[in-house]
Order: sequence, then C-alpha cells, then structure tokens
Amino acid sequence: MATVAQVANAALKRILVQAADAPLEADEYQDFIFALNNYMLALDAEGITLGYTVVSDLGDEVTVPTGALRGIIANMAIEVAPDYNGVVSPALATAAQQGLQVMRIIGQTISPTSYPSTLPIGSGNEDANTFNTSRFYDGANEAEILAETTGSISLEDSTAEASSS
Repeated sequence: MATVAQVANAALKRILVQAADAPLEADEYQDFIFALNNYMLALDAEGITLGYTVVSDLGDEVTVPTGALRGIIANMAIEVAPDYNGVVSPALATAAQQGLQVMRIIGQTISPTSYPSTLPIGSGNEDANTFNTSRFYDGANEAEILAETTGSISLEDSTAEASSS
C-alpha cells in the first residue's frame, strides 16, 4: 500500500508543483491531507466504497485497493491544482476520468437480485431451495397438463361455455 506522502508527491508532480529538489512545507502537506480526506469521503458518500480510512499524517497508509491509486492520484492532482497554482494538462484530465471509472468499478456493491413473492417460476423451474413455488397454471390441473400427449390441451370448461354463447 502507498503512504499519504507517496500519493501527495505523485499528485503534486502531476501538476508540476512538487520538484524533486524542492520539498513542500508541512502546512502545504496538511492542506493536501485535508483535501484527500474530503475527496475520499465524498466518493464514499456517492456510493464508491473503497475502504478508505481517514488519514492524519504523511506516514499513514492509504487503505484502498491498489487499482484505485492511479485514479486517486490523478483526481487529487486536479482537486488541489487551484490551491497550488498547478497546471492541469489534458493527459491528466483523461487519466483522472479513467481513474474515476476504475474506482467506480472497484467500489460498487452489487446486491443479489430479489424477486417479488408474486413472480411465478414456470414449469420445470422448481428448486428445493426456492421460496417461490407458484406456477403459471393452476396446480389442480397439473396432472392433466402432465398427462397430455397429443400436443393440444383442451379448453377449460369456463372458456368452452363462453365461446358457445
């Protein structure tokens, strides 16, 4: 896992703020940490759950899946660019957009489908583990339907009476 310092340095280099020979001041890093916490909590509120825990120091681990780091770095670079007078290049904007798509894929939760209790299962779809055992046809006529061999099921009594009148 990456540390906050690694994420901060990578993001700030993307907007041409952090040079290799010019370290940032402690208060500038604290601003980045504050922005990182806010950005990650906003993602969580939008339903992109990456398992992020709030950080407070440069040595803290960024607790997200490794695949989400590229998106976090690029999006944080854009997020803090106005604070540091950074330059957002078209390549950075593209990387941020692609990274956010990856974070959405990683952070989405897919719930199992639940069917309504009134949904019939149809003939042949029974299962001992299924709670819904209603069929498309009346269970009283099941023996007649299963015994049918001519390829034609006769009309019900109520239908035959209605058609003769």
